[in-house]
Amino acid sequence: MKIKKVLIANDSTLITDLLKSFLQDEGWVVESSKDGIDTLKKLFEDQPDCLIVSTELPVINGYDLTHIVKAIDDLKNTAVIITSNEQGNDARFWSENSKSDAFYVPSADNLNTLTTLVEKTTERFSNRTRIQSKKMTETEIIALITSTFGEELYELYMTREVFNVENYVWDLEHLLSQMARSIGNIYNYDVLGIIVNEDKVDEYYDRSDSIAKSDFQDFRNICQTDFIKRISSRKDFNWLNSNFSETVIEQFNPKKEKLRNYNIFPVDTTKKYPFTIHVATSGNNPMSTTIQKRLDFLTDIYAPVFEKTITFNKSITSEMKIKNAFSRFLPPKVIERIVEGDTSVTSSVGEQRKVAILMADIRGFTAIAEINQPDKVVTFLNQYFSLMGNIIRKHGGTIDKFMGDEIMALFGVPESYKYNGYRAANAAAEMLKEIEKIDTSSLLIPDNLPFKVGIGIHYGLPIAGTIGSEDKKEYTVIGDDVNLASRIEDLTKLYGTSILITDAVKKDIESAEADMEFGRYLAKHESYNLRYLDNVKVKGKSIPVQIFELYNNKDKYSENFNENFSKGLYQYLVGNFNGAQDYLRIAKVLAPKDKATLVLLERCKKFIKQRPQNWDGAITLTTK
Repeated sequence: MKIKKVLIANDSTLITDLLKSFLQDEGWVVESSKDGIDTLKKLFEDQPDCLIVSTELPVINGYDLTHIVKAIDDLKNTAVIITSNEQGNDARFWSENSKSDAFYVPSADNLNTLTTLVEKTTERFSNRTRIQSKKMTETEIIALITSTFGEELYELYMTREVFNVENYVWDLEHLLSQMARSIGNIYNYDVLGIIVNEDKVDEYYDRSDSIAKSDFQDFRNICQTDFIKRISSRKDFNWLNSNFSETVIEQFNPKKEKLRNYNIFPVDTTKKYPFTIHVATSGNNPMSTTIQKRLDFLTDIYAPVFEKTITFNKSITSEMKIKNAFSRFLPPKVIERIVEGDTSVTSSVGEQRKVAILMADIRGFTAIAEINQPDKVVTFLNQYFSLMGNIIRKHGGTIDKFMGDEIMALFGVPESYKYNGYRAANAAAEMLKEIEKIDTSSLLIPDNLPFKVGIGIHYGLPIAGTIGSEDKKEYTVIGDDVNLASRIEDLTKLYGTSILITDAVKKDIESAEADMEFGRYLAKHESYNLRYLDNVKVKGKSIPVQIFELYNNKDKYSENFNENFSKGLYQYLVGNFNGAQDYLRIAKVLAPKDKATLVLLERCKKFIKQRPQNWDGAITLTTK
């Protein structure tokens, strides 16, 4: 019984698997291929009865491939069915024009139609004479196509090959290797050189290991000389500064051969980035006029791709420089918008924006700076700023400015995210965790002054915009909310805490934690706790603000302490200073060093002696 074979040529794995499974169930032996060259190789080697080819096949499309198959004597009696996702008249017209035997639009609903088409088309060629199976190389396939169709189809093929290479326009090395492959398909060289006139000249060489190193160096010297003759701007170029790369082809030939034939193919020197192609052989293999024409054509169609690749790489390099310059201050999304030319992120003339403002200040840094060498102080600050900046950007914040040893960071401008107050709180919690591990061994630290940082966060509506003179401007925020964030940071000293936040930040944290859709970010947030500390009216303000301590270690305070402190704070806020004092004294015994407890106790003693007038639960602070 004769074995029935089908070859499916389609780059869609889904469609290939669908058709393959169905035809195998019908008793056909089915193979597959992914592009036009691979398909021709398998047609010669496997001798299938039927070829089912997609119009979208890479390298050589279905129409052209069918035309080739029907024009080659050894393959013309293979039944060819063209498949297309389009059902219109255009697709059917080109299918018939290519001399296919049938046209089919694949779908799960009409697989029986395919069976009928395969059987009918193969029946027409049931008496065909099978040729002897043979393996064909890619070079032989291209030579066969060329001899069958002449220069027109060769140029079409090369154009398509270059078009496919354009998908890798970002990769100059890939482009050069693909170009070497294309040249090798035209001319069997022993040494190839491609020199590109970029900022630093690129030299790419592909050579056989049968060529002596001294001969290769002579070849390279000739290439450089010819390149300079054609690119006059490079006459004084120092070739030690070129980007040199070399690929050696193993030929398993121990005999070292001399180079005999040499040719150069320069691209139009009026191009922005011209290049030259140099080829040489060791055997008696002079270059024919036909090959010269083909290589001339190849350089012409590769030239615009080189232009695009080098221009693209230069823009990428420029973008990377911009990104690196801004990465210390801005989050990635903002940098992307700047690179893309969106000036709206930093060109606002002034608008109110919902912004979380984070202030972070190193405690007693003046004293530390006084006993250390300036270079060590600067080096440490740069390391500290880099570490803190990375954390701030990770949580969507932007470094607004460095003021001595203080950091001002913004969450909500220029780019705003969901729950900016919550993000700022998470950034502060992570900053505190890293600060506890920071290496201060390069600095002299006073014995009574441990390295600590105070962080204050407020969430408000400052004015955001570009501020400054004509010759120096910066995008920043101004207003009472900025001043309040600074005052809150200062209060960390009074209350002996590392992080203080306002009630506006606390409310944003609660909203974020109640948002189920925000769960993905919540799962990654820092683990921290909040403690209600006081109501304050900062200097210059009459509106009270609730402040809360944010701390990482859940075991920092005992449950008993928290209960007594909270009850004492409540009695204090409602004006029952005697009751507050009782609870706070217990809290003091449980945590003798807690400064917030000591501050409230001191006030209770004072207010018991002289009750403040119009007490509303908020203390008015007269200092920063």
